[in-house]
Amino acid sequence: MEYGGKNITEVKLYKCGYCKNNMRHVFRKHKKEIREFPALAVRLEHKTLGTVLYDTGYSDLIYKNHVISFLYNALNRSFVRPEDTVYAKLVADDVAPGCVKKVILSHAHPDHMGGLRLLRDYELISTEQVLTTMWEGKPLNLVFRNMIPEKAIACRAVKPFTGTSVLDGYFERIYDVLEDGSVLGVELNGHAKGQLGIFLPEYNLLFAADACWGADLLCKVKMMRFAPRCIQNDYKAYVETAERLERFTADHTEVQVVYSHDRREEVWYE
Repeated sequence: MEYGGKNITEVKLYKCGYCKNNMRHVFRKHKKEIREFPALAVRLEHKTLGTVLYDTGYSDLIYKNHVISFLYNALNRSFVRPEDTVYAKLVADDVAPGCVKKVILSHAHPDHMGGLRLLRDYELISTEQVLTTMWEGKPLNLVFRNMIPEKAIACRAVKPFTGTSVLDGYFERIYDVLEDGSVLGVELNGHAKGQLGIFLPEYNLLFAADACWGADLLCKVKMMRFAPRCIQNDYKAYVETAERLERFTADHTEVQVVYSHDRREEVWYE
């Protein structure tokens, strides 16, 4: 791909359910505010590969994993209707779910992998660490066993990117996710081991998953209370990733950074 080409012809964000939290319970010195955190999935239309998804949001499986579901919703109440699932969003856009042949997974938490079982015959792409965590299916890693896809699906770990990009010097590991330079991956450790963000050079868009819980909250990661710190796989790495993103966004104002829980409705870029 030539840098600045149009291998990615369309990018659309879907709100696939949401959860609610009191911001006072998440950050010190924050006023009481009940905030919705949408679970965003991203649909990419690739010129030759067709429909590619980055994450799949929630599904009703969030309510169907017995005591684990009860505990999860007691601490992090989630909301998803049938029409909110990534499957329903694709159908509403006249995109046949069977056309999705590749799914890029940022990490294996239920608000990101909830829709995997609604899809069939796709290749699942992520870092080796994320794929390993998913197949292990440990509740302590916030992996819901009833959301793990069938073992028959193809899985592929991302390979290093050998070119140059604006990401150089800010992130330790950069990947060539679709192996044509159109989607670059960055490792965003902290919230989950091996968490994968994606950068679209053609659009100057960086999707940073759960590196923080909203663009306006990046500056507050050091104010996080003890309980939400415990949710992070590695809080120290979480802070380091936030600092990398702060430097990157300050130096590259031309790049729009979108987090998976930014308060956005469905938007698209063409």
